[in-house]
Amino acid sequence: MLPDQGKISASQLAIMMLPAILATAILSIPSLTMHYAGHDMWLSPVWGSLVGLATIGVSLGLSSLYPGQTIIQSSLHILGWLPGKLFGFIFLIYLPHLLGMIIRAYGEFISSNALPETPLFVIMGTMTAVCALNVRLGIEVVGRTSQVFVVLLAFLLCLIFFLLIGELNPEELLPFMEDGLLPSLKGAIAPAAWFSEYLVLAFLLPFVHSNKNIKPIMLTSLAITTVAMVTTNLFCLFLLGDLTSSFGYPMMIAARYITIADFLQHIESIIIAIWMFGIFVKISVFLYIFAITAAQWLGLSSYKPLVFPLSYLCMAYTYWIVSDRPGASGLLGPSAHAYTMLILLVLPTALYIVALLRKKGAGNNDNQADPKRS
Repeated sequence: MLPDQGKISASQLAIMMLPAILATAILSIPSLTMHYAGHDMWLSPVWGSLVGLATIGVSLGLSSLYPGQTIIQSSLHILGWLPGKLFGFIFLIYLPHLLGMIIRAYGEFISSNALPETPLFVIMGTMTAVCALNVRLGIEVVGRTSQVFVVLLAFLLCLIFFLLIGELNPEELLPFMEDGLLPSLKGAIAPAAWFSEYLVLAFLLPFVHSNKNIKPIMLTSLAITTVAMVTTNLFCLFLLGDLTSSFGYPMMIAARYITIADFLQHIESIIIAIWMFGIFVKISVFLYIFAITAAQWLGLSSYKPLVFPLSYLCMAYTYWIVSDRPGASGLLGPSAHAYTMLILLVLPTALYIVALLRKKGAGNNDNQADPKRS
């Protein structure tokens, strides 16, 4: 039994996925990919999207084998009770760590760019509290608020890109693949970690009222996410060139280039708005997943009593994972990306392989028991 009886559409789930991936990636990815890929940084999200494709495949595969069950529920059937509980416990440890990172990154960005005199705890706490209220209202409310904020996010992002067109220098694309394919593949590690967050599907597909056309809808979501990352990287490359990797938030620097006459300035405030809209959806989605995972692991019939205690735990993690400077940005290294993909891609893929082997073994046993069927 699911701990929430609400339902969303497949298109709502796809819309939720966009800010769930892009909200934090859009500010950090250009700097991280430039560091490894150089002028081929725009190619890195394309290679990284292959991880997203694999993650979507695993999520849809598990859903088809065990319809109506989240990955936490299906793991008990696939692995058995004790190994399945251990599998779920891994996510119970990982999810507050991930949420702590997201909340901390939000707090540091807002503190350094908009509210330098406001205590970090207040910035992070207010956003977490609002997201917790959103999550307590159920998956339907999370889906509807996502629809509203994604429209605003898309409009503001397109506005930024439009206003930057006059400042672009396409010659920064050259030399193309000066050092071969390897640099762009190294740069793909960071986008791949973000694309692995498509495992959200393995937790939320049971809440979709109809899985008809779910595959093309999710592939469309993946394509849009990839195009958004590539476009962001291209704009940063065309504007900042080799300096892209020296900035923690290249999109903020790019937005400061925009000045129209003497009346349209300080456009970087739009980037802050984009970040806030996107991060609201992202925290809500992952906090909801954390709550339903905890409820299913504990065998509770409702996740709602857990939302605020788990929100407090995530706030505690924001300080446990970052004890000193350089802050959250200092944790976005290759080891962190490998850790993310281990939890969000490797372990679910291993679970899916075991599920396929068990299904195949069960099918062979049925054929041996009834020779007429063969």
